Amino acid sequence: MTVRNLEFLFRPRSIAVVTDAGPRGGKQVANESSRYSEVVLRNLAAGGFTGPVTQLGVKKRSLFGIGSNVHIDALEIAPDLAVLCVPLSEVAPIVARLGALGTHAVIVGSSKHETMKGSEIASAYKAILDAARPNLVRVLGPGSGGLVVPGSSLNASVAPVTAIAGRIALVAQSAAVASAVLDRANSRGIGFSSVLHLGSAIDIDLADTLDWLAADPHTEAILVQFETVPVGLKFMSAARAAARNKPVVAIRGGSIGAHGVTDAFSTDDVYEAAMRRAGWVRVDTLEDLFDAAEALARVRPLIGERLSILANGRGLGRIAADALLNSRGRLAELSKETLKQLKALLRTRSSSGNPVALPADVTAADWSAALEILLADPETDAVLTVYSPSPFASSADVATAICGVAKASERNVFTCWVGGDAMLEAQQIAAWHGVLSHDSAEKAIAIFRGIVNYERNRQLLAQMPPSVAQDFAPSTDVARDTIAEAIDAGADVLSSRQTRRLLQAYGIELAEQPLARSVDEAIRCADDIGYPVDLGLVLANVAEHEMAASGLRSPADIQIAVRGLRGKLRTQDPPPRVSGYRLRPSVARSGIDALRIGVADDPVFGPVIFLGAASVGGFDPDNCALALPPLNMALAQDLIARCRFAAELSSTARTELEKAACKILVRVSQLLTDIDEVAALELDPVHLERSGARVLNARVRVEKRERKLGSRRFAIRPYPKELEQKLAWQGRQLLIRPIRPEDENTLGDLLGSLEPEDSRMRFFGTMRSLPRSQLARFTQIDYDREMALVAIESGSNGIERSLGEVRAVTDPDNRIADFAIVVRSELKGHGLGRLLLKSIIEYSRDRGTEELRGETLSGNLRMQHLARDLGFELKTGADPGSVELRLGLHDLANKPLPKSRK
Repeated sequence: MTVRNLEFLFRPRSIAVVTDAGPRGGKQVANESSRYSEVVLRNLAAGGFTGPVTQLGVKKRSLFGIGSNVHIDALEIAPDLAVLCVPLSEVAPIVARLGALGTHAVIVGSSKHETMKGSEIASAYKAILDAARPNLVRVLGPGSGGLVVPGSSLNASVAPVTAIAGRIALVAQSAAVASAVLDRANSRGIGFSSVLHLGSAIDIDLADTLDWLAADPHTEAILVQFETVPVGLKFMSAARAAARNKPVVAIRGGSIGAHGVTDAFSTDDVYEAAMRRAGWVRVDTLEDLFDAAEALARVRPLIGERLSILANGRGLGRIAADALLNSRGRLAELSKETLKQLKALLRTRSSSGNPVALPADVTAADWSAALEILLADPETDAVLTVYSPSPFASSADVATAICGVAKASERNVFTCWVGGDAMLEAQQIAAWHGVLSHDSAEKAIAIFRGIVNYERNRQLLAQMPPSVAQDFAPSTDVARDTIAEAIDAGADVLSSRQTRRLLQAYGIELAEQPLARSVDEAIRCADDIGYPVDLGLVLANVAEHEMAASGLRSPADIQIAVRGLRGKLRTQDPPPRVSGYRLRPSVARSGIDALRIGVADDPVFGPVIFLGAASVGGFDPDNCALALPPLNMALAQDLIARCRFAAELSSTARTELEKAACKILVRVSQLLTDIDEVAALELDPVHLERSGARVLNARVRVEKRERKLGSRRFAIRPYPKELEQKLAWQGRQLLIRPIRPEDENTLGDLLGSLEPEDSRMRFFGTMRSLPRSQLARFTQIDYDREMALVAIESGSNGIERSLGEVRAVTDPDNRIADFAIVVRSELKGHGLGRLLLKSIIEYSRDRGTEELRGETLSGNLRMQHLARDLGFELKTGADPGSVELRLGLHDLANKPLPKSRK
């Protein structure tokens, strides 16, 4: 839905706890609901909530009452938030009554409904939503364990553990997981900004919560535990928005027994690809989630991924280094000056390297000196220290020395204390100083690699593939005609001819497979192609054929294969007639193994592109990588890197072949963007040569679509390149286009060009610069929920400059879009603002948005004049000194916008 009214959930001023534990037949009924309410009331009191808390009891004969006479209608203040501890069947009328009185949010707690059938539960859920909708009451649950906001002294939950205030938010679909994380965090002194248990999430879901937390100034990082999401597009939109400025770490359950829509991958693999594309870091165990919570609380921004290792023993250092290299990490190559300093410190003639092994008689002072040298090394981005018990320096002394150096450095220091009880004091000292500590090198390396992966995933997050092909020109008309031909004929799979035509329209080569009429002719064809070859039988009256024998290396192999295949056919009744043989090369001339590229349709996230080894040699699901479209070259390269592609080749040869693989992946992605009807596609095998990719076999499944969706069927919307328009304005050549991530500097320059008064008119205060995190937020937008159009002018040196920007943010229901506009101070009054505002009006109207809304200061007469001239209705705003601007877009459906008067 939206973040609308969620402030009443996270920041309530008053609370009511509603329970059905009232007098019935002269007896007090104690049931699950009453126990739930008792815990909530106890936690509210213990949390120190300062607002009014009212307890309401539900009676069957009057529905609401306090004691025997006071009813809810008589309440002096309608609570902002109500916690409902009542049976599920009674929730809907309570929500309706509270909503009518002015309550904006409810938590529906644990409600026993084992006696209810599935259809009855679904009906109860629908009734709750119907009751909440008229007054926009937001519903958390049913079955929610509640909400904790320590910074606001709010504990409206049944959590058995009290959370301390901090900067990490926790969102969980399991109340047990939330309690476990809280308890572990308390033992480490880690606090939370919010802790929320979603329950059934019929209204407030994971996406809504992420949207709130992304904008919450009290939250710096987010932990998520979840199993499934109902709508991939909504989830990805919120997930990407949250990860743009805040690290998100997730653990997902529900993978056992979850199968995918193809043999190539499972549902869990799809969620993995979605989280990666959203910029999240995924962990696999609760222990990893505990460690992630601590890392998020203590880690500094990572400078790079080169790690130096310092250990009091060569064996310990090598174990840590092997763990790093096995996880594809990078050991730092220490500079000559660093090596010289270490040699002098360690008083050794042997050359030291990374990992650095300290001598047996090392002291705490030696530890701190060695660590200082490594942290000053220009080739080192982070340091891992590995300590085991030593008679020459106690763990407590070493921990104190290490922490003193670590706190003074901008680089991260990860500490590892190998042993048992003797290491506990050192770990406590490290935790007290805010330094990460672990009991094994492998765990420390895993945390370090998780942080590295987070930074890499953030780079993927910034990728915005365009909706229109850039490096090639597909023949979309040919492709659409081909698909229409098949669908009109009632086919759901394209024929060989249609498949070849479709792929050729996107520059994908489907290799010809020569037809041999006899065995001798097949051998001659194999001589021309080059051994080894695959061979298939062409049967009379059968349009398609399959390769029945592979890896044939000689004429004798071909003869033996033909005899064997014909022998199998003779067992059929009647035996089919063989009309010829098809041959193709078994391996690429480049020498690398053949690939399998495919597309499958996931019910939640839509089309998924997968890449792995060809199925001819036996498909390996463990060597298969997935990605959500759309793809560009950078995203395609990331996909290739994850399936251990051509690792045996030199870097030069591998780069050329990677480029060929990237091109075909991007073209498959573009085909999906343009052609809705392609439901599944499989290119198997694909041979990669330095000249490009050659598909040897392909299969395309199509479905008739009632309406064209284009890229809107993707979980991630591509950069809408079709909105770009070039035009001449005031003797200048401008490009009006959607904003892109690389516009961060130009947007900063635009804001810096504003005079103080113009800045005040735009931002309702003086703001001539924004921090980089905010610039990233404004340039890395989700085009499905937000649009920013910029007017770009390119100088003679090719450097782009932004002359103005207009932005519209649409609510999830596509009813209202809030807009804002800014132009350079030296260009105001020349019509650029009119041009931009008309562009966003036309975009919003074409998108089907009902109303465009804005706000300006009462002193901004220029903006008011422009808005009135374009048809906006002006009225006094809710805040003093403001004017509200509203434009109904349905009324403009068939009306041209007023032309500029200049």
